[in-house]
Amino acid sequence: MSDNASDAAADHSDMNRIPHRRYPCVECPWRRDVTPGQFPLEAFEALTRTVGGPGREVSDTAPMFACHKSPEGDEAACAGWLAVAGWDHFGIRRAVIEGRIDPSVLRPGHNWPPLHASYTEMVTKKAARTPKSTPAVTETSDPDMV
Repeated sequence: MSDNASDAAADHSDMNRIPHRRYPCVECPWRRDVTPGQFPLEAFEALTRTVGGPGREVSDTAPMFACHKSPEGDEAACAGWLAVAGWDHFGIRRAVIEGRIDPSVLRPGHNWPPLHASYTEMVTKKAARTPKSTPAVTETSDPDMV
């Protein structure tokens, strides 16, 4: 499994491109191998606006599921979200058509860890059922972010 800085770093190479992580970070909730309970259920409930499904895609103005390691105001789309749920977001589809994001990010890459198959599965497995003392989303000085 690869999770080095060059793989996990955010891609901010062009201002018109959609900033995104290229590999799920070690704490990514979309990863099946991450311990549950890191984020409270309320955090996931707020993120339901970022996911759709076949025939119920979210609009191109819906927010994107940002990597929790992204600094506020400089968010990068989560690699796990893109690979599992990105196609069901019209904003991501439009970005692919416009060349602002590579369509290869819409599926797991080579040597990726197993990911949850859907948002519902991920929330069912990962959400903490009781509030935690730490915030659901925090700023970090992550060396994997560019």
